[in-house]
Amino acid sequence: MKRHHTKTWNVILFSGAKSPIKKMKITKYTKIALFSFLLIVGAVIFHITESINNKFEQKDLQQLALYEEIEKRDLKVEAVQYEMERIQEEYRSLQEEAHEVQRSIELFKAYEEQLSELELDIPGGIDGSGGIEFSEYFDSNDDISARLMAMREELPRIIEEFEQTVSRLLEYEEELKKIPTLMPTSGGRITSRFGNRNDPFSGATSFHSGIDIAGPLNSPIYATADGIVLTAGWDGPLGRAITIQHGGTYETIYAHLNSIAVSVGDEVKKGEIIGGMGTTGRSTGVHLHYEIKRNGNYVNPYTYMTFHENK
Repeated sequence: MKRHHTKTWNVILFSGAKSPIKKMKITKYTKIALFSFLLIVGAVIFHITESINNKFEQKDLQQLALYEEIEKRDLKVEAVQYEMERIQEEYRSLQEEAHEVQRSIELFKAYEEQLSELELDIPGGIDGSGGIEFSEYFDSNDDISARLMAMREELPRIIEEFEQTVSRLLEYEEELKKIPTLMPTSGGRITSRFGNRNDPFSGATSFHSGIDIAGPLNSPIYATADGIVLTAGWDGPLGRAITIQHGGTYETIYAHLNSIAVSVGDEVKKGEIIGGMGTTGRSTGVHLHYEIKRNGNYVNPYTYMTFHENK
């Protein structure tokens, strides 16, 4: 009867050439146990590796989600900043427009005050000077929006006042054509003013009803407003003189002329040459004696002559 031999593996262990040799037998069961151990270890390592990989993947996904959230917030911040800049730009634009309108209204108001000094029968001016305060600094988006809303509500009123002022200005321009607001001659110098003075011939105090302006002989004399020539010729002590009627309110007189370039009944325009400076009549030298009458009463010509200088 044959013996059944179990196959074994011999493992020889030695540490050097002179060291003793050790033999270790590995049986079939040992091989199975070792193989099983290695499988278990491999499975454990695989499981651990997969677990680590999963955790890294989860962290990567979380990090990606975080980056996406940050990017969304950045986009929102950019959108808010863009909206803030747009609102600020609109605010500045409206601010500039409102300032320009208010400046124009103030200029026209000053113009009206000048006209009122002449006691003209023209429409009244703007009652007060309103408007809103404008700030270059903003505390918050809500602050800008509030200011912007206030400006939008205020601008229509300001623009309406502006349009009314422009309409009045056009009326004034028509009215001014008939008001003697020009200098009656260019250059020259004032030698005698309106009011009481010592008469140059008698030395006695007397009322001087106009202004005397000295200049070169035949210096151009201008009509100081649109009108119709009432008189043009010799007028006693005034020498050669011209009287012009301007509507139903004003008359102007130009006296001591050396020459006359208009006739009675002529229509003259403001700034038109009507004669030349002279020394005719009761005169001590070459000059223009210039008078203005308003509703038949003498008024100081100087206020009218310098009207455009004060604009």
